[in-house]
This record gives sequence, structure tokens and C-alpha cells, in this order.
Amino acid sequence: MRELRFTAIVLLVIGISLSADDKKKQQQAYYLKPDQTADLVAVKMTTAKQACENWAVAAGLETMLREQNVALDQNFWVMRLSGGELCLSALPSIESLSHMVDNEFVLDDGRHVRLQLHFVSGAPRNLDPVIAALKQQQASLLLWRGHPWYLTGITYDEHIGRDGTRMFEIKELRLADTYAGKPGIAFTKGRDDADEIQGILTVSASEL
Repeated sequence: MRELRFTAIVLLVIGISLSADDKKKQQQAYYLKPDQTADLVAVKMTTAKQACENWAVAAGLETMLREQNVALDQNFWVMRLSGGELCLSALPSIESLSHMVDNEFVLDDGRHVRLQLHFVSGAPRNLDPVIAALKQQQASLLLWRGHPWYLTGITYDEHIGRDGTRMFEIKELRLADTYAGKPGIAFTKGRDDADEIQGILTVSASEL
């Protein structure tokens, strides 16, 4: 009986040791590139004409579309979203935004474009498109605590596997306010609550 107990203990110790070795090997299988960054440097960000959430998201739409050569300003979007140049303290729902944005529009120069709203709910988990958009100087809106912010930069750790796979870990998101005259802020991992991020909003335009 003692021999059986001794054998069981030895096997348990061996199992724990092997598990620790596996975890160590798994960690060593990735090469760490810490504190990588990507930033917007060439995008002119429009601020809201009124310090109201509907004007803030409208300013964001104007900015994102201007970068795609679509001239639809924030006044146009506020009228379309709110039925008049009203000042609303709450963001419009994603459903109502999609309903108003996802349409065909005729621009002043006669071009026809189709717009589509894209929304990824929650804190960004797949960082590939976020990093790529920043490096390609594409603006986006981060909805945080019920307010739209321009996502202007990111600091992240990059883990590169032996087989070429890559994993990214957020350390900081840098944000510019859509309200005029307000300072930028940063979302920092470990300090701020990721559950307070509603998601990332972008809009794409295609000519018809």
C-alpha cells in the first residue's frame, strides 16, 4: 500500500514538472518585441461644432469620409441622424446609425457612393486590423464611456512565434477628443476598465 502511495506521489510530481516544462517551452517559443507603436500622423480630425454626443459622432463621420474623398459634413449627418440641428446628450444607437449611414448617396460633384458602417463591439481583441488601419492612416472612432474618441495611436507588445505566428497585447490606446478644445487622453491596460469600451466604429465608401 505504501509503495502504491509512493508511486502515485512520484507520478504526480513528474506530472507537475512536465506541465511546468511545457508552459516554459510555450513561453520560450515566442519572441517578444515590447512597446511597439502605431500612430495617426497625417489625418486632420474634425471636432464637433457643439459639445453634444450626436455632433461628436457626426464630426467623426465627416473625418472618416473626408479621408475617402466623400464630402458629407457634420451638419449633414446631424440633420440626418437627429432630424434637425439638435444637441443630444446620448450617442445614437448603432442600429440607428447603421440605418442612416448604410445607403447610397449622390454627392455635390455628381458621384454616387455607397456607404457602410462597421462596428466591432467591446474592447479590441483582434489587433491586426486596428494596427493596420493606424499604419495606413485610417481614422476610426473608439466609443468609450458613452463618448466617441478618435483612436490616434496604440502601444502594444508583439509576440512572434517560431512558425511566424504573431500575437499582440494592448498596453495603451491614445485618444483625441471629438469635442473642440479638450485634451487627449489614453486608455491604459491595468488602470482602465476594458468593459467600459463600447467598441470601434468605422465607415467605408465605395463608388457606384
